[in-house]
Amino acid sequence: MKRLFLVLLLPLLVISCNQEELKKLREENLRLKNEQVQNEEAIYNFAQAYNSIQSNLDSIMAKEGIIHKIATTGEKSKSSHEIINEQINTIYDLLLQNRKELEKLRKQAGQLSRKNKDLEQIIERLNRSLEEKVVEIELLRGQLVAMQYQITGLNQKVDSLSVVSSKQKEIIETQQATIQSQETELNTVYFAIGTEKELQANRVISKEGGFIGIGKSQKVSNDLNIEYFQKADKRTMRTIPIGAHKVRIVTQHPTDSYTLHGEKTVDSLTITNPERFWKNSSFLVISIKR
Repeated sequence: MKRLFLVLLLPLLVISCNQEELKKLREENLRLKNEQVQNEEAIYNFAQAYNSIQSNLDSIMAKEGIIHKIATTGEKSKSSHEIINEQINTIYDLLLQNRKELEKLRKQAGQLSRKNKDLEQIIERLNRSLEEKVVEIELLRGQLVAMQYQITGLNQKVDSLSVVSSKQKEIIETQQATIQSQETELNTVYFAIGTEKELQANRVISKEGGFIGIGKSQKVSNDLNIEYFQKADKRTMRTIPIGAHKVRIVTQHPTDSYTLHGEKTVDSLTITNPERFWKNSSFLVISIKR
């Protein structure tokens, strides 16, 4: 009887075990399918972000070409300044967008069920490429500033571009310091006030009363006593105290770019249009009679 019972029970146990195993297989199959779908979605998003970065890099290269073309002609018109300013600002916008897209790539790679070394290498190469491009554009910006092109609206964008490489960060910081120094130098002007005798004695004007500082080459003459001049920033200096009975502006400045104040004596000179006033020369020489 016991033997008969075991014979009858055995098929039931086998069926029960098969059912349990089948359930596990189905669950594992479903998990693998879900994982595959997630991986495919992550890879698709990865490809989208990658293509966006590459497209931005191509656009940056094209805009660099536009900037170099204008800069090499030496054109300094209002339209050329506006075009270069627009192009360089767009480049920084694209660099910032690439930084965000790169973070997306890292996130998409992290969503894969298994680490993929190929994807990690792609991300690393793109990151290096972006860092190098940031340095390249910063150097370009410095060159444009040195060529006296007006670049505005970039401070926040430059600050937002974090650079991972300490060496490249050092390059950018050095470049930014150079840019600041160049801007200061480009906006530095010199002025000297004195009687005709004083100006002659200090090698500022000749015996004929003309300014000896600038020759035909527009370079400062070695004969000029630069130490006699006062330095100023043309962006901020507007009024120069004088206090003299008579005044003669020795250097060449458009008469509609400044105003002399005073009745019996000339109390001061006010620069009303700095761009026009300093266009011909960064030196101002005022001969006075006390």
